[in-house]
Amino acid sequence: MQLWRFTATCVAVGYGFASWVPTTAFTPPVLRSTRPFPAAPHLKPRYRRWYTSNGDNEERRTSTTNNNVDTVTSATDHTSRAVRDLDDALRTGALRQAVRVLRSHPDLELSRERWNAIFDAIEVRTANAEENSENLRALANTATEFPVQSAARQEMTDMYATLQAQRQLTLYGAVDTKLPLAAGSYNLPPSLLESILDLPMKALTPEPTNTLLLAGVGVAILEGILSLTTGVPLNLLVGATLLAAFVDRLFLNGAVFESFLKLFSPGIQTKILRHEAGHFLAAYVLGCPVEGIVLSAWAALQDRRFGARQVSAGTSFFDPELSAQINNQQAVKRSAVDRYSIIVMAGIAAEAEQYGRADGGAGDEMALVAFLSQLNGGRGGGPWNADAIRNQARWGALQAVLLLRHYRPAYDALVDALERGGSLGDCIHAIEKAARDHNLRPLAQPVGYIGEDESWSTVGPSSASTLDAATATGKDTRNDSPKAVQDFNEDESLATLQNYRATVEAKLREVEDQLSKLNESP
Repeated sequence: MQLWRFTATCVAVGYGFASWVPTTAFTPPVLRSTRPFPAAPHLKPRYRRWYTSNGDNEERRTSTTNNNVDTVTSATDHTSRAVRDLDDALRTGALRQAVRVLRSHPDLELSRERWNAIFDAIEVRTANAEENSENLRALANTATEFPVQSAARQEMTDMYATLQAQRQLTLYGAVDTKLPLAAGSYNLPPSLLESILDLPMKALTPEPTNTLLLAGVGVAILEGILSLTTGVPLNLLVGATLLAAFVDRLFLNGAVFESFLKLFSPGIQTKILRHEAGHFLAAYVLGCPVEGIVLSAWAALQDRRFGARQVSAGTSFFDPELSAQINNQQAVKRSAVDRYSIIVMAGIAAEAEQYGRADGGAGDEMALVAFLSQLNGGRGGGPWNADAIRNQARWGALQAVLLLRHYRPAYDALVDALERGGSLGDCIHAIEKAARDHNLRPLAQPVGYIGEDESWSTVGPSSASTLDAATATGKDTRNDSPKAVQDFNEDESLATLQNYRATVEAKLREVEDQLSKLNESP
């Protein structure tokens, strides 16, 4: 029985933005004067009318003050109304309305309670989505069984995008597979992987444990003791046990057997938790919205996203780009394949990093093999043959380990939140708090480069060669190579666009809001 399987559901999405700029009352000091001031002759009649006496001045000051108070009160009432609208939308699970309110009021304060309410609404909304009975692993059997566009996932992705644009989610989408942690060649032999990570290939290869064997021996001993003490035939007890296991698997998702299994291996729950935390963080950092996580068969049984799939533990996320490409029967881009590969292998990577070996993850490997094989379109001898699939699995494992190491404080915070039984909102809050506390930022440049000659360097290929030349000649020759500059600028542009995209969109929203206010003015 696989205890470490996870669910990946994908839908095509898009998002847009709106903005609201609060009005600030401003009173020119000149209007608070109690005496006339010099003015041009053509303005004197107006001033005489305003400042003919102290009583008139006092009346004018009172009128101006009242206008300012009315403006501030109006803005406060507008904000209070927006807060009520947001709370009502979250209470009823109306994610679309909640997104609309947040986009219209980007400065709206998100308390911890309201933060958790947002992600609680996401969990409830996606749990009731119409496509929850489908699974990405079904691609192994048919190419048509794949999640269609869903209003629930659309709304969830819009919410993630809105919070990201408002800088509430700083690590969401922090890594782009077009600029991965290990850039350069995709050719990754096992020996190079081992030297980069300082981990043996065996650590990244899931192996079965003796837990099931020990559990079986324990059950046999209990049955024997029970047969001797009660006189019930042993064959009858064995048959009843097999029948109970079948019923448990069929109707209870194997929850009873899992609980019994954990009695013989108390540490297995911690491994499951760390495994799923790897999937969770990888999906989040790669920009795939996470909608839920379960860590036991009992929890999966009560969650519609997992209960119908015989999942004992899982992280539910989806990739909008991958879903759009498959649902529209388009060619799947390499960036989407890479993103899925990293997320799939992140559970194995998390176990290998913590324990030096991966007990779970065989189901993850099977999912990756099925997915890549399906990309051949049922044709024999396609691009994804056995060697290419094994190499992609190694590449995904490398990227996943580097990602977990690079964002280790966020991973540890996520594990701690899960151990405390935290909700989806608690988990994401823990990730973002760790990012602030440890100054974690979106990836600006790769941590290393894989050379075509199967080498590894923490300095870019173009930089390494030009630096050697500069050392030999005493001259900085890094700008002498147009190709090197061009390659560097391409990578730099990707990071720059990610970092400044939210800023540009915020400025555009401000302009749109100001224009709308001008149009509304009499």
